[in-house]
Amino acid sequence: MIGPSMKRHFPLLFLFSIFFLASGCAIFTPKPPLEYRPGVQVDTLSAGVSLSITKGEQGMGANGFLLYRRPDRMRMVILSPFGTTIMETVVVGEEVTVVDNSKGVAFRGLLAELPQQGQGDTWRQARWVMEVPAPGSSLRDGTVERTGSMGLKERVTFENGLVVVKSLANGDEAHYNDYELVNGVPLATEIIMYSHDGGRFRIKITEPEVNTDLAPEAFTPHVDNLTIYPLSALQGKQ
Repeated sequence: MIGPSMKRHFPLLFLFSIFFLASGCAIFTPKPPLEYRPGVQVDTLSAGVSLSITKGEQGMGANGFLLYRRPDRMRMVILSPFGTTIMETVVVGEEVTVVDNSKGVAFRGLLAELPQQGQGDTWRQARWVMEVPAPGSSLRDGTVERTGSMGLKERVTFENGLVVVKSLANGDEAHYNDYELVNGVPLATEIIMYSHDGGRFRIKITEPEVNTDLAPEAFTPHVDNLTIYPLSALQGKQ
């Protein structure tokens, strides 16, 4: 059962998930050790996804599919149990479009225009999750403390040259699990983030296809006959 509070936060939580999923294109957990060519990475990805968000006694879940094209094109669609589209998010560079089909509205703008407080701040956490070295390009095994490219001090644990856990001083943690070798590329199929305020965000990737052709049109949002608001209007959903 989705509580009223979770319903209010859903558009921004959904937006958060599109960034969070991008990290699955480059982060993995090997068990047993995965044999791969150092430096290989995902250039394109298409996959089914299931999402779950919990905090305290409240929670929600959804299914859909993800399209990704390096370096900055992503599209995620959330489907109803009957296969119709409920919501979708398209990211192209710094521009993001969130379409709420159930209400006939869309929100469009730049990432920097997201609300700076509350759930709108989670996109920065997601971008932190995405900041990882290429496979095999850093520490082989062990944990290091460092300052990442976003200027955040973090602890990073590696296994077999692959990031398996990242954490911040405030208690935020990201775990990368259940790898698969897809078309020669290591790919996480489960990513879980634990936030310092008690939230848990889990994404499971299924039936992935890696480095196959994706047409540019796949990342064009369809907003005909929708009322379009600025992205900053999502603040009213908190």
